[in-house]
Amino acid sequence: MTESIRFVAANGLDFAYLEDGSGPLVLMLHGFPDTAHTWDDLRPRIAAKGYRAVSPYTRGYHPTAIPDRDADQETLAHDILALIDALGADQAIVIGHDWGAAAA
Repeated sequence: MTESIRFVAANGLDFAYLEDGSGPLVLMLHGFPDTAHTWDDLRPRIAAKGYRAVSPYTRGYHPTAIPDRDADQETLAHDILALIDALGADQAIVIGHDWGAAAA
């Protein structure tokens, strides 16, 4: 498991994320009040099956940039689409928990 936080620009913000593996993208979205570390146990398991497992710190969760205002549901959904693109993928398997599930 990698502990190195990476950053990518998506939907007007700099998103921090954790990543393991390579292959097709699996994007794992945390809920409230969790963080990307919610997926620390599952991310390397998914990577071991041949996937690129990425868990971002979602909008407003440090170290991802904190926007000037709260986001609506549409903005959260656009974040996910922008992250898929910014991470260099055309598509992804998206897994969400709590508020992450709503965005997914």
